Amino acid sequence: MTIRRTAPRYAALGAVLAASLVLAACSSDDGTADTTAADTTTEATDEDTTEESTDDTSADDTTAADTTNDDDVATAVDVVTGCEEIAALFTTDGPANPDLPDPESSAVCDGDTIVITSNGIPDYTYIETSPGPPSAQDLTYEIPAEPTVADDTTDVPLIGALGVTLAGIPIYGPTEGTGGDVGSIDGILMECGSHNGPTGFHLHLVGTSETTDCDFSPDEIASGPQLLGYAFDGYPIYTGNDQYTSSWELTDESLFASDTWAAHTYVEGSGDLDECNGLTDADGNYAYYTTDEFPYVLGCFVGDVEIRGGR
Repeated sequence: MTIRRTAPRYAALGAVLAASLVLAACSSDDGTADTTAADTTTEATDEDTTEESTDDTSADDTTAADTTNDDDVATAVDVVTGCEEIAALFTTDGPANPDLPDPESSAVCDGDTIVITSNGIPDYTYIETSPGPPSAQDLTYEIPAEPTVADDTTDVPLIGALGVTLAGIPIYGPTEGTGGDVGSIDGILMECGSHNGPTGFHLHLVGTSETTDCDFSPDEIASGPQLLGYAFDGYPIYTGNDQYTSSWELTDESLFASDTWAAHTYVEGSGDLDECNGLTDADGNYAYYTTDEFPYVLGCFVGDVEIRGGR
């Protein structure tokens, strides 16, 4: 698995830092997102996180969904619409780890809301990179079946999930522990871009391997965008690792391992995607796309969002 950076790579952190951040954990114990990426001056704990966001919205009146790359509008993807149709997508590929519980993922419609339940067990081979194997969780997430563009963007959680894969695995942001980039710690992630934490298994980015079974094979990633899951604002998340580049640039490498949001700056037009790591395709459909570069999945939420459920 390779994490690309827009500035020269610096030496990997020592074992002491790696161990401390693993213990610090990637997630809070509840399902709310009290801490946002914009809040870079607060302290996180291993238990309930009580940081206050400095600002949950962007100051720019133009939303990310209003912006497209004029030189390279995304090829249209097959966007699934309708509550029942989207709910039917949430399933697993079946057991992949004889020593773990069988993976479970399903969804039902409750009015215009899709209710997703999962036990958080991966349906691909688990490789231990942190202490202890994944245990079954009781996860419930809700997303709107018909997302709407918000007046302003909303920051992704600094700690906790921002979305969920079709197989029911929580998707986290680019931060590990209290705000350092997950890519600053060598060996903390499986090649698939995921790992286990104190409160369960989760994914930080899309990784591929020629030897390890992941969500998608390298050939699938190269062939075009693949539907990974959904963000909590209801917009789909597709793989874009071989198709698109992020417009975030590493401008202060000294902060990469301690405050990755402060270390990066969004530079409009420098890549293919907008500030939220999304793009409007040729058919006018907005979606987020994963990238090899920061922020890996989402840079912000473009839609109206209420983060609840799960952790």
